[in-house]
Amino acid sequence: MSTRGLYHRALREIGKLRTLYEDKIGAYRWGLLNSNISLELKIPSDHEAVIACLKNPCKVEIDGIIFHLEEKDVVYAGRGHTVTIEGLDEEESLIVIGEGASNRDIDPYIKRFREVEGFTSGYQGYRRDIYVLIGEEDPAERLLAGYTEGWPGEWTSYPPHKHDDKTEVYVYYGLERGFGLQMVEDETGYEVYKVRDWDAMVFKRGYHPNVPSPNSRICYLWILCQVVGERSLKVEVHPDFRDIPMGKSHLRR
Repeated sequence: MSTRGLYHRALREIGKLRTLYEDKIGAYRWGLLNSNISLELKIPSDHEAVIACLKNPCKVEIDGIIFHLEEKDVVYAGRGHTVTIEGLDEEESLIVIGEGASNRDIDPYIKRFREVEGFTSGYQGYRRDIYVLIGEEDPAERLLAGYTEGWPGEWTSYPPHKHDDKTEVYVYYGLERGFGLQMVEDETGYEVYKVRDWDAMVFKRGYHPNVPSPNSRICYLWILCQVVGERSLKVEVHPDFRDIPMGKSHLRR
């Protein structure tokens, strides 16, 4: 098993919550459901969670509080809550959940994708649009979440950076008939994965740039869990690429 990243093909089975990765600090899970199926998650008393509705609308109930999520909306649920997730029609909804250890009591809240002001990051060859839904200023102890939507044929997560104090999950979309190449590299070596729509990658450590096939866009949900230290979007750029400008970014060197 790789010490750098874990690749998962697109989920096919409906009605079960599957674990992408789990350690003593956090976890990433996902599930498919429709209007005939609901999923229940009991958040541990020492964990918080972020629930993203990535494909098709869904309904999330957190201890009696109901949130109706459109595509790419995100809900925060604090420690100890019981969460029920239901699809709203016959089309499959893809749910992605990030969990992180927490000692704080924070009320549930929703962040809507359509209400977030995105911005373009990078320059020609590595341009992408960034949407931060749960950032450093939002209530949470370890979790951060948002979306990156690359431009056709251009790199994202570039210049290559890493954040070994945080784990991260990507769930891809927007590639349609194309594909992406996802790299994961550290001082011990590297791996390259061919990814398609609705595949997932978990990054445990290392630099992780990616690029789509020509005329395709590589887009993805990202959820970060701060493993060590204070929650932040601070990263370390690969030394060979430190002179490449980042432009406007949600990340901090």
